[in-house]
Amino acid sequence: MDWLAAIPPAALIIVVFLVVAVESLGIPLPGETILITTTLLAATSGLNPVWIGAAAAAGAIIGDSVGYVIGARYGRRIISVLNRRFPKHVGPKRLGAAVHLMRRWGPWAVFFGRFVAVLRIFSGPLAGMFRMPYPIFLTANAAGGIVWAGLVVTIVTLLGKAATEILHRFSWAALVVAGVVGIVIAIVVVYRARRRAATGEAPEPVVSLTEEELDELLSPNAAGAMRAAGTRTDVAPNPAPVATQRADFRAAVGYVFTPIRWALRRVPVTTVFVTVFIVLGVVTGGLWQPIHTAPWFSNVAFGIESFEAGRWWTIFTGLFITTGPGAYATAIIGAAVFGGWVEYRFGGVRMAGIFIAGHLVGVLGAFGVAAALEPTGWEWAHTITTTLDVGPSCGIFALVATSTAFMRSPYRLRWRLVLVAWVSIALLYIGDVADLEHFISVVVFVIVARIMVGEHRSRTRPTERDWRLFAVAGLVILGVVQVLITVLPLDGPLGPTTLTQGSWTDVLFDAIAIVLIVNWLRRGHRWAWWAAMALTVLNLLVTVLLVVVTIVTGIPLDFATIWLSTAILWVVQAGLLIASRHAFRVAANQTRRRLPDAIGPGARRARRTAAAIIAQHGGGPLATVALRPENRVFVTEGGTHAIAYQQHGGVALAIGDPIGPDRPVGARAAAITAFADAAERVGLTPSVFAASEPADAPDGWRVSPLGRDLRVALRAFVDEGEGEGGADGRVPAVRALDGLAATAGLRSIVKPLAEQSWEIRSQARAFTSVWVTDRHVPELGLTVGGSLGSLRGVARTSAVVDRNGALLAATTWLPIDGAGGTIVGWSLDVVSRATGAGVDVGIGGDGRGDGDVAEPAPGTAPTTNDAVRLAILAACRAFAAEGAEVVSLAASGLGQDRSEPDGVAVRAVAGIAARVEPLFGAADIAEFAAELGAESVPLSLFCREDTDQPRVSYAIARGFLTNGRFGDIANLSGALLSR
Repeated sequence: MDWLAAIPPAALIIVVFLVVAVESLGIPLPGETILITTTLLAATSGLNPVWIGAAAAAGAIIGDSVGYVIGARYGRRIISVLNRRFPKHVGPKRLGAAVHLMRRWGPWAVFFGRFVAVLRIFSGPLAGMFRMPYPIFLTANAAGGIVWAGLVVTIVTLLGKAATEILHRFSWAALVVAGVVGIVIAIVVVYRARRRAATGEAPEPVVSLTEEELDELLSPNAAGAMRAAGTRTDVAPNPAPVATQRADFRAAVGYVFTPIRWALRRVPVTTVFVTVFIVLGVVTGGLWQPIHTAPWFSNVAFGIESFEAGRWWTIFTGLFITTGPGAYATAIIGAAVFGGWVEYRFGGVRMAGIFIAGHLVGVLGAFGVAAALEPTGWEWAHTITTTLDVGPSCGIFALVATSTAFMRSPYRLRWRLVLVAWVSIALLYIGDVADLEHFISVVVFVIVARIMVGEHRSRTRPTERDWRLFAVAGLVILGVVQVLITVLPLDGPLGPTTLTQGSWTDVLFDAIAIVLIVNWLRRGHRWAWWAAMALTVLNLLVTVLLVVVTIVTGIPLDFATIWLSTAILWVVQAGLLIASRHAFRVAANQTRRRLPDAIGPGARRARRTAAAIIAQHGGGPLATVALRPENRVFVTEGGTHAIAYQQHGGVALAIGDPIGPDRPVGARAAAITAFADAAERVGLTPSVFAASEPADAPDGWRVSPLGRDLRVALRAFVDEGEGEGGADGRVPAVRALDGLAATAGLRSIVKPLAEQSWEIRSQARAFTSVWVTDRHVPELGLTVGGSLGSLRGVARTSAVVDRNGALLAATTWLPIDGAGGTIVGWSLDVVSRATGAGVDVGIGGDGRGDGDVAEPAPGTAPTTNDAVRLAILAACRAFAAEGAEVVSLAASGLGQDRSEPDGVAVRAVAGIAARVEPLFGAADIAEFAAELGAESVPLSLFCREDTDQPRVSYAIARGFLTNGRFGDIANLSGALLSR
């Protein structure tokens, strides 16, 4: 409460009034403490204490009156909810008894409650809730407030600071007495109810009160409450045998304590812990002021001195209290977050066991280490042995360490290293008893967590990326720590870290060197590893030189402390660099930052190998895309598999499934792993786009749902002629399209793209120009558009024209190769359509998603969606006639399934799909595919981890937006945010 001394004397009156008034509303504030402190300040500042007492009395009266109004206004709702939820326990009879008792004894409870901690907070709202007549409440409230304020001010004025402890002890002792009296009264009430039931009196019926009945029960008419309470006026029954009375008494005690047992079973343990923290914070005053100077602190704080004095209980009494407001806030948040997480995964009993065991291990381990080191004469060890401590931080750190077991790889290992680094640096440079306790607790429970989840049975192997991150993190931490202790000198176990003028130069040199090499080290460059190792060795040599000079000359160097403490970190950094040396193999020349055979003769050889694999084993819907000149091809060792990829922004983005056989099982997964390893060796971020088998992802990778491919079996188009009994074998959607084509005079032309007439090809190019230039639909690459470029020789086109030869829509297809050079299907590549209206209206429905399809009315004008559907239908019939088995309508990865995008990269794909939807009409194609009975094949995006997704999203955007500039990608990001 030192902040009160800075307030002008006149303002103290306002502070007392406001704090006491707000406390009386039902909000736990230190009203009595504020009153005592301001009375002491008034005696030294010349302010008349009478004004302080008057302000406290006014605040108590007004605050309780407002609390009364709140209870009267909202109390009925609370009672109504309790009556509906627990009609047996909160029935009319018991409510009536409570109202009767409040009106009979309530004034005394209001008066004396002002002198009892906690009760003074709730007396006003409870009186309003049970409708005590306000004149009676006001009289008792005013009398209690005036007497309480007058007594406190008088006692403090006469006794001075000695009165503080007396008043606080009286207040909390009164609370204990009130609690005991309340329990006794409850037992007596229950006992008498059981005795009345034993005499044959009918039990209270289990009913829920209506709003009118509740209003009547809580009305100011005391007679209603008396009738509901069932006041007895008849002669008392004959006394029961002593054994029966004892049994009833034991049953009454059990009944009163049943809610406590129920709460212990049903309420989460984390909630109990947090509640205990808050309650003890209010009781001890630690929520608003430090308590380490309190006279009772040594009786509850743990430490070697406490143990030697026989106060063994302090290791438990100091568990749920902390030294000040900041520590309380941290403890409450930490217990709520990590305690709740561990309890959710392990259960309440295990969570409590981990919390208490972590506290015991940390505290006893720290004092054991300090006691073992004290005979050496180390000043720091002596300080630890004479320090008293309180707080649950060891248990909370044990929960934090345990919670890392629930994280998935690779975050589990990374967070453990961050946690261990945090407590280690705190111990090295601050070195309080709490830091030693935290270090021991974290180290022990990181190991315990591995054992609890069975992680110790398998060896964790960091990836190359992990090793690079560890080395970079260690170097950055070293630089940050050196700068911080330069600006803010600390005093740790090895002594103060005050720098001299010469040491400033060394710290500046280290910081600049780290800044220059850290990014290259992150990318895995070999020269950066050598530079980091040289910097590490240089710092260690300087430390060794200082130690030698100190030993030889016998002159202590005051500034050598910082070198000794930092040298420990440099030794750890040297170990990290040596252990991770295999992860730094990227050449210094940036032009070599690419996969093998990415350019030159090697690239042409890889492309020929991919073509040979496709001809021999076939491929998926995107296999032909691998042969585009814009793509690079990675061939596995032995030449059994090939992977097409593009490189953008340091990302090697694989396209589709690996090309090659899936025999033996897992061969394609092994190819993706080989591709990822090769990319990481040269400093690239590997990722796989539009993969159809999630099981092919390397272990520990993030698999994000990307969308779905729609594959239509062509068998139905072979058998769509006359069915049995002359029935039409066509599905309704096909029959409707055929009718529309006949009515509108539409023709479908399916030919190889190179054989289409010049008129159709020129109109298709015109459509594209209009959509790109006027409608601002981007031209796409990556998995789209190959049929319009280098693959036009193998592409097929299905065009729909009207009676006048005007093109309405065209679809372009790429072959799906089978084994032995056969074509087993076709994949939709590009859709071109006229720029007219009607994208959302046509045969397939009216935009409301109806599944009914009817014959078109005479004279119905075809829409562009209808034309696209006719082009797809004509292509399916032509391909089926040629012996193809399947067509793929959404292999590009842009076919969305309307699910929420999972990750930044998938959101980027969703944004690109939304941009081209007016041209491609993927939603209508998906609806038409469903009417044709298409099979949905989920597609996925493989990334190593979430942190790769921003870079992968950039690579995807650069791959699709072939002519896009940085501004186009920024606009795409804005579209994603608006969606």
